[in-house]
Amino acid sequence: MQPEMSGDARKSLCKRLVLPAGTVLIVWLLLNFFYDQLIYIENVKLYALLADLTWILLVISVGFSTLIIYPIMYFRGASFGERLLGCYLTPLGWCFKEFLRVNVSFTFAESAFFALLTSVSLMLLFGQVGLIGLSELSCRWLAGRKGSGRKVLTPGPVISVTVSLGAVYFIGLYDGGYVFHLMVKMLYRALFL
Repeated sequence: MQPEMSGDARKSLCKRLVLPAGTVLIVWLLLNFFYDQLIYIENVKLYALLADLTWILLVISVGFSTLIIYPIMYFRGASFGERLLGCYLTPLGWCFKEFLRVNVSFTFAESAFFALLTSVSLMLLFGQVGLIGLSELSCRWLAGRKGSGRKVLTPGPVISVTVSLGAVYFIGLYDGGYVFHLMVKMLYRALFL
């Protein structure tokens, strides 16, 4: 699934993968650092304002950066594998941070379970599948307007959006997320207790 390059040669690996994905990763790391430094603010109102603002930016950088990264990488000629890697770099970084955070109190296996199989982690990872599908459809549509002649609607992106919506619904919305939470809890008990 190589995108059409309207007259441009394929960009270097740095321009098509490292810069877009690395920029978001660095922004996320800086936001984390800034968020951790907020504990030194003594003014409660200022602390609350900055904490809320930083939290919103953290959610956007981790959860929705695909909507920015994917089109940049697509139009710079990144392969589908490179686009996947770029889009998952920051969300997987977040999962790794969660792993390190809980690893001080739990075993390696329990920490990995927490980092990858809790509701928030799975919604983040499955959400990226849908955002990648939406981004692919959008990029094909934009490329089609420029005369690439590529088909916009194909099964892959449509299926990814459908799977993502279904997963996010079951994990977070169905019965308020209680059913999924109970399943995770029972799996945890079966594996670790």
